[in-house]
Parts: sequence; structure tokens; C-alpha cells
Amino acid sequence: MKALLALMAFYLCGLCSVAADQKASSISTARAAIEANLNTPEGKAYDQQLGKELVEHHAERMRQCKQTAGGDQDGFWMLLKLEKDGSVNEILLTPETKIGQCDREVLNKAKFSAPPHDHYWVGVFVRITH
Repeated sequence: MKALLALMAFYLCGLCSVAADQKASSISTARAAIEANLNTPEGKAYDQQLGKELVEHHAERMRQCKQTAGGDQDGFWMLLKLEKDGSVNEILLTPETKIGQCDREVLNKAKFSAPPHDHYWVGVFVRITH
């Protein structure tokens, strides 16, 4: 039993170091992938679908972020990396704003319809209106 627990602990520590070694994607890499995706018919269709899902399922919670961000009214890009099942793997903000950080928390656990392929990048421009 102790050997099994030791093996499990060793395995979990290995997983921790792998997760710690993973680095965030670069903005330029994400933008290039988004542009390539939008140059396909599937990518254009998925972009429209994701926009609808974002408004239908997440817009209200994202609006609440505006209230908590003080005077921060700058627009920003959210670059989302999605897994094959539509779950969010990574979110990059450019520029980093208070509202963007809040929106990232809203969408971090979101799940969208399945994208055309795994590790699929999409971009959403968030414009703050009064």
C-alpha cells in the first residue's frame, strides 16, 4: 500500500512539473492561427456560431464585469484557445485591462460548441459601451 501511495505521489509531482513548464502562447502565434482559421469556410461559420453563443450564454455576466472595473473603459481583444470539445484551454488579453481580467474569469470555465479542430484559436473584440 505504501509503495502504491509513493508511486501516486511521484506521478502527481511529475504532473505538477509538466503543468508548471507549460508556457502561455504568444499573442502573435494566436493571431496568426486566428487569421488562418478565418480564411476557411469552416472557420468563418464557427466564428459566427461562437459569437452567437457568447452573446446568448455569457454576455450578461460579462456586462457585470464593467461595473466592477471602475473607470476602465478601454476595448480589448480576447484570444481564446479551444479544445476539440469546445472547452477553453487558454485566454490571452491584449491589452490587459481590468474588465478583460474579469471577463477572462467568466469565460475560463466556459464551454462552446466543438470547433473545427483541437487547439483552435478564436478572437473576440470587446468594446465597452456606456
